[in-house]
Amino acid sequence: MPKEKSKPSEEELRKVFRAAADQDPVAVFHQLADLAAQGINPVETGVIPGNPVTKTVKSVERWTKQQIENAEDAKDDWLDGVKNPSRNPIDAAIAAKDKWWDRLEANKEKFAKNLAKSSPSEIIEIAEKVGSGAYATGVRARESKIKRVVGEIQPLVQAVSNTIQGMSDKTDSDREKRLTSARKLMIELGKKRAGIATPAAR
Repeated sequence: MPKEKSKPSEEELRKVFRAAADQDPVAVFHQLADLAAQGINPVETGVIPGNPVTKTVKSVERWTKQQIENAEDAKDDWLDGVKNPSRNPIDAAIAAKDKWWDRLEANKEKFAKNLAKSSPSEIIEIAEKVGSGAYATGVRARESKIKRVVGEIQPLVQAVSNTIQGMSDKTDSDREKRLTSARKLMIELGKKRAGIATPAAR
């Protein structure tokens, strides 16, 4: 009867995971994100090593609660920001029309013309009449939507975190690679959530 293969130790698993993360962090991120989408815990299944000091991303419930509470606490700052913008919001939106409306080519001129009919003073007048309380109420009313969005993002952020924590960090070069990889992985996170296929995800 063949001898059952023993499970790798945490140290052996850590070395394997580190080698994979160092070689291709994007591929590791997609693998972890796909496992999360299937409801598979990579630590429990032995894909990545368990570590009591490994950082975990806050839970969906806590993240959602903090988003709403922070927005409610910032309601007066929101109104103050509307009344005292760092630049003209109408001009900024029109200047960005090509960037934001490339996919809506037929509507971008109409978009710019409609914006041009408005003014910063009109925006401030509406915000003052609505009041800062409406901002907080609006955020609270969207709790289910916020929770859904956070629920989609949280496991992907955890996959980014796990990948980066798995990479080497002994030298300046290692740490620089971790920083650049973190940026790449956040871009991949956006693509993953948008359903855009990448070579590593196929």
